[in-house]
Amino acid sequence: MASLKQDNDYFNPFPGLRPFTQDESNLFFGRDNEIEEITGKLLSNGFVAVLGPSGSGKSSIVQCGLFSRIKKLSAVEGSFWRTIYLKPGTDPFGNLADALLYEAGENKKNQDLRNEIIATLKNEPESINEVLNLLKIKAGEKLLLFVDQFEELFRLGTLGSGFDLSAERFVNLLVNTANQNKKQVFITLALRSDLVAECARFKGLTQLVNGSNYFVPEMTRENLREAIVGPVKYAGATIDPGLVDILLDEITGQPEQLPVLQHALMRTWTRWQELDDPGRPLSHSDYLAVGTMTDAISKHGDEVYDKLDPHQKIICEKLFRTITGKSSDN
Repeated sequence: MASLKQDNDYFNPFPGLRPFTQDESNLFFGRDNEIEEITGKLLSNGFVAVLGPSGSGKSSIVQCGLFSRIKKLSAVEGSFWRTIYLKPGTDPFGNLADALLYEAGENKKNQDLRNEIIATLKNEPESINEVLNLLKIKAGEKLLLFVDQFEELFRLGTLGSGFDLSAERFVNLLVNTANQNKKQVFITLALRSDLVAECARFKGLTQLVNGSNYFVPEMTRENLREAIVGPVKYAGATIDPGLVDILLDEITGQPEQLPVLQHALMRTWTRWQELDDPGRPLSHSDYLAVGTMTDAISKHGDEVYDKLDPHQKIICEKLFRTITGKSSDN
């Protein structure tokens, strides 16, 4: 296995708060069983909804695990798979058009083509084949469409709004595509488990989710150990076993804290690297210095904030007030 260590320089093998991307599959450890089960459901049904609480690793499992398995399948079968990634956001059809244009090697600045694709997708719920032909994607090629953070379709609209109409049309497009193109177009959704009930608004979607879904389980202690030690080893370094046990004690039973663990490990690695003692393992002292899982994010935020000039700090304060809301329990 190749290492990330090159010319005595080390690259941080932990992504922090963001999900792993499909280019980081060599850094993704501890989810082999889940990946196999999701792949099996997708290939058998042409569709699978990956469910789990926020922070449980749904996006990473699909992008690193499922995408990687599909690429290996392509090599074994001699088939050609294309992988499409998008988030619905406030413009699901526009984002789908951009993702398809990117995969087809087309420039999304080709506004005429982009508009034609959007209009076709919006107005013809059985139009996916027409769009694939328009983009010169051959009938023998297989397409894996991954719609991440699918709950955005429910959270960003208000019942009866124009966005809801767009969301309904988008759901109908996915349902029709999944039901009619099972041998060419395969669809995976990542959806927060606390918002699964929203699917009941769409009968066809409910049937799809009932027929093929996978609820991401909490990682076992040994799986978590792999997720901590594996990237460090791959990057050509070592980590103190005592620190690993501390991390396992802090994360076990808190599956929603996986991004926080990744961020703490990213910061611990950065601290270890700054001390420039490559023969020394990542240690508890490095972990304490960055604030542990409890304070690593806030300490990192303070560092970034302190580097801003006075005007930038005012903008930062206004931004955070804008994106922060209080619930009934304050």
